[in-house]
Amino acid sequence: MKQGRIDKVFSLLVNKELDACILKGMDNIFYLTGFRGSEGTLVVTKGDVLLLTDFRYITYAQEVTKDVKVMELNRRKNLLEEICKKYSIKKMGFDSLHVTYFMYSTWRDVVQDVDFIPIDNEIEGIRKCKEPEEIDAIMKAVHISTEAFVDVFEKIRPGKTEREIANEIDYAMRRLGADCPSFDTIVASGVRAALPHAIPTDKKIKKGETVIIDFGARVDGYCSDETCTVSMGETNGKLREIFTIVDDARMLGLEKARPGVSIKELDMIVRGFIDDAGYGEYFRHGVGHGIGIAVHEAPAINSTGEGVLEENMVITIEPGIYLPHAGGVRLEDMLLITENSVKVLTSIRKDMLSISG
Repeated sequence: MKQGRIDKVFSLLVNKELDACILKGMDNIFYLTGFRGSEGTLVVTKGDVLLLTDFRYITYAQEVTKDVKVMELNRRKNLLEEICKKYSIKKMGFDSLHVTYFMYSTWRDVVQDVDFIPIDNEIEGIRKCKEPEEIDAIMKAVHISTEAFVDVFEKIRPGKTEREIANEIDYAMRRLGADCPSFDTIVASGVRAALPHAIPTDKKIKKGETVIIDFGARVDGYCSDETCTVSMGETNGKLREIFTIVDDARMLGLEKARPGVSIKELDMIVRGFIDDAGYGEYFRHGVGHGIGIAVHEAPAINSTGEGVLEENMVITIEPGIYLPHAGGVRLEDMLLITENSVKVLTSIRKDMLSISG
């Protein structure tokens, strides 16, 4: 059990006048206990932390958790009803971002004398500011993904397919020690670079195209996320123009990201720069996002973002311009918000990386 993190959940129970809370989101369960599996439910009472999982994970859960009561799920027993009776639970919070209506309805029907109260994204909010050990794990992920990209860079050649390059990067990250890629690697070339989340295909990369490569590694449960745009030799003037605009917008975002800055304002500044350059309609996603256990987590840096940047947040800045039937450019860096400034965690050059073939 991560005692300091559990203490924050205890405080949440007190503030919301809850007897306990029940969590289904595996990222939150990992954050609080160190356990990750395909089946798990965490119940945090004011006294004990209970991890409910099936027989496949009992031994593993006991090995990776500390001061957590591991209980085996059994279809013949209603563990939740037993727990509510044992701990005199009358008001149970639940993380409504991860609990389906079916789950909620089942709990409500089976444990009828307990009020189930949604706590929305409160646990995700606790995760926003990283602890030193989390930052260390993120830095390991950045280091491995950087090495993998450098190793594969010279293999990016006209005639190679998007899928081949994506597979090369994934393999390199695993070979270098990553648990796995932190998301499905994106390699999008030519007109397909106008698709922000393109799935790699057997399309062959051609001279004169831009290639968006979005990649990241997961290490010790924590993620990295970085995007480079590579030019296959000389590109046309329009692609060079939007590259310069995106790169300048990225640099502006890095410059303006500081502790205390409004998240919504940061989005407006970077988005406004691209809009002023005449390409606002071709930049539709957020300027960035938090990153940690999940590749996308709080804070979301977009036009509806709430709050301000805080010390020890790890975020991305990732402006892009996507021109239908022509191509696109996206550039993404990760940065740590420090006490008075920021530290850029990613180190790959973001100026126009060019490969002649």
